[in-house]
Amino acid sequence: MSNEPVISGTQDAVASLPQSGGARTLLKSAILSLSLLLCSVSVTMAVVSSLKQDFPNASTMELQSFVNVPVIGGIIATLIGGFLANKVGKKNLCLLGTLLCFAGGFLPMFVPSLAFKIVLRVICGFGVGLIQPLSASLIVDCFKGREADTMMGIQSAMVGLGATIFSSAIAGIMTFDWHYFYFVYFIALLVFFIVLVFVPNSVNEIGKVHKDEQSTSDKPKRTKMPFGAYFGMILQIVFATGYGFYTVNLSLAAEETGVITAVQAATVMTVVSISSFIGGFLFGFVKRFTGMFIGIIAIAMEAAGLFLWANTASLGTWYVAGVLFGVGFCWFMPYVNFLVNEHTDPTISAQATSYAFFGNSVGSFLPTYAFAALGAITGLTSTWKSLNEAGVMMIICIVMVLVFNAFDKKKPAAEVSAEAAK
Repeated sequence: MSNEPVISGTQDAVASLPQSGGARTLLKSAILSLSLLLCSVSVTMAVVSSLKQDFPNASTMELQSFVNVPVIGGIIATLIGGFLANKVGKKNLCLLGTLLCFAGGFLPMFVPSLAFKIVLRVICGFGVGLIQPLSASLIVDCFKGREADTMMGIQSAMVGLGATIFSSAIAGIMTFDWHYFYFVYFIALLVFFIVLVFVPNSVNEIGKVHKDEQSTSDKPKRTKMPFGAYFGMILQIVFATGYGFYTVNLSLAAEETGVITAVQAATVMTVVSISSFIGGFLFGFVKRFTGMFIGIIAIAMEAAGLFLWANTASLGTWYVAGVLFGVGFCWFMPYVNFLVNEHTDPTISAQATSYAFFGNSVGSFLPTYAFAALGAITGLTSTWKSLNEAGVMMIICIVMVLVFNAFDKKKPAAEVSAEAAK
């Protein structure tokens, strides 16, 4: 068969991984540790107001660029990371990403210029962007069945745990001197060593295409990127835009109610984070009974949370909405990672996953502009009632998934391979 060199290399690499015991657990922990870094850029929003002490003449937009601009590096990295993974090896790319995250996050402490700080932080964002698709695609590559389901749910929980660790560490350091918050990026260096030690070098061979294979007349054929990968990207754009209405408008919406305070809104956000963390551990169990229908369930929970926030002013109801919203989010993200990889093999899994993260990054940029545009069109400028618009976006996502499911008749690559082997 024309594709035997890549498949056999991948199978040998996967077969060489620890299959049980402590080594297997350490491998899982190392792969999951990558997800701790995925929010390491956005959580630094807490220091923006402190930056003004050192840069009093900087505009609000310039100060916000300390957090916003580095995300551009991540968007670029998600586009090219999947391609690089098959050239340099997935473990090597993880190591490179964690080092860039550390360097771009820590070195700005030593430069006096705000512009140069931002440039260095773009490097940090680029490193995180390299890690993002690998944090999920390695799970698809190395684990199967229930083990993969459980791992993907925990991966979603680890993202929230990482945000909690970073934000708590930053808050603790800022009580002494905010100038030293950059030290939190030593977490990235710790993850680098965890991956270096506990992820076998054979992982570099998973899906890797060698030059000597490419030069032969019977070179392995690269699996065609499935439509599901592009659909997942578009779905993420719509979903992340609707989700972003929560992040930019909930606090203002609470004050608009005249009943719920900004402090209580912050507590609601904490409920969302905790629910998301706990819900991640339940993903594998629920998916065992619902299959890929869990995606529609997750989006419906997001919609329910948004509509409850937009149409009630009871703190208790807002807490309930927070639980629905948090669990829905942590179930949706692993669902998308499975969706984009449903018809892939290890040669394109990282690239397919990168499309999903690219869509999420783009969608995360849009909420402020979408809110302004919808307000101009509809005349609705209420941050409270705008959450209804976000709920409608979630309903649109459900319709998109239903239509996709109706037309997607192709079997997953794993099933095709299994049938071919019989």
